[in-house]
Amino acid sequence: MDKDLLTAEVMKTFENLNSENILNKLNLSFKGENAILMLLNEYGGISTPGKLCERIDFTAARLSAIIKSMESKGLVEKIQNPDDKRSTIVAMTAQGYEQFMRLREEIVINALTIIEKLGEEDVVEFLRLIRKLIDISNQPAAE
Repeated sequence: MDKDLLTAEVMKTFENLNSENILNKLNLSFKGENAILMLLNEYGGISTPGKLCERIDFTAARLSAIIKSMESKGLVEKIQNPDDKRSTIVAMTAQGYEQFMRLREEIVINALTIIEKLGEEDVVEFLRLIRKLIDISNQPAAE
């Protein structure tokens, strides 16, 4: 296959990945409020906003808006940092933890569906290729 046709096929395939399918649902599990819940769980239920911003690609303003929305839903609360009274800590509430557990269950179900439909051998190959794509995307752009 020539490079132009191959390029067009790659672009078409990636466009299809953005459609409403199981990979898209799995990807959405790691964005916005869900990403905050997953990070908070990873950090033992609490974190500073700065530490959250370091790990996800949100501006401080975007993170603040998401946290405010999550507070209104009862998923997190902001508390004064005992080590620095000028700053706050974001803490996952019991309701936030319940939401995280539902999210985690949904992620597991979607992952198992992918494994079941692809088969173990193809999943291993898929993961190898995805890791390779991640490595490539983390390299400096060629000039």
